[in-house]
Amino acid sequence: MGRQTATDWNLETDSAGPVALDPGQLPVRFETHLACEGARAGRATRCRVLLSAHEVHIQSLGGPQTAALVAPTSAYAGVMVQIEPGLQPGTVMARLILKHHDAALSLVLVETDQPEGLAQSWPAWARALDLPMLVCDQGGTTKPIEAYRAEPKAVPAPRRKLALLTGRRPRFLVRRRVGNPDGMVIHRDEAELTARS
Repeated sequence: MGRQTATDWNLETDSAGPVALDPGQLPVRFETHLACEGARAGRATRCRVLLSAHEVHIQSLGGPQTAALVAPTSAYAGVMVQIEPGLQPGTVMARLILKHHDAALSLVLVETDQPEGLAQSWPAWARALDLPMLVCDQGGTTKPIEAYRAEPKAVPAPRRKLALLTGRRPRFLVRRRVGNPDGMVIHRDEAELTARS
């Protein structure tokens, strides 16, 4: 259960953990960290964010001075999913990131050890912010989700082109001959040979 303070920032009143952000309720205010180097080591800069469909307001909380920045949402490259090995063996850490070309402005929207939970929130955030869905591979390369779809390189060649044009049967069927029932050998009253062991 969350409550809002006089400055309208959401604060947690129970120990159930952070409230999941809802992309359908923009603008949304939350505290997060920047998705730059050092985020896994716990050295990431904490910040307050006001995210709307058109603007992103970032106010850093680290250091003696607080800095504020306003950037248009269109300046961001997209909503990126990043899956990395977790701190414990056999676990993974999945992050949903509002990706900016400048890594210092990329924001973590969701961080979880349950990657299947991002299946619904990832496209919802992309639709709400009108940004493409991006994937970050193990090497750190970012590609749009469309790059992973199986698409044919070219239109396949039409099959049986002649049959489509002429309406005739295929040639190999024309060459077949019908069997002659008079020439067939029929063995009556004979015992069947079977192999028995």
